[in-house]
Amino acid sequence: MKTLRYLNSVLTVIAVLLTLNLYVQLTAPVGPTAVSFATPAHAAAKDKRGVGSQAARQGEMINAIKQLAKTTETIKATLSGAPLRVQVENFPAQD
Repeated sequence: MKTLRYLNSVLTVIAVLLTLNLYVQLTAPVGPTAVSFATPAHAAAKDKRGVGSQAARQGEMINAIKQLAKTTETIKATLSGAPLRVQVENFPAQD
């Protein structure tokens, strides 16, 4: 009789936990905000390079920084070369 009572109580606890699990799964948000321990893994697209191309990404970043430096030097040369003349077309009204 004692083992039957123990078995019933363990089965009741398991049933309650499964019910709570079902409730959480049904009420959880869908999409990227969903919290889950198991997430699907997908292969990266060809335009998004994977783990093995760190050197290529660093090379692209260096080239982008060099391009920004060239652009900055061009702007600096333009601003320091001759006096600038500014014309305001739409001046906001003063309150």
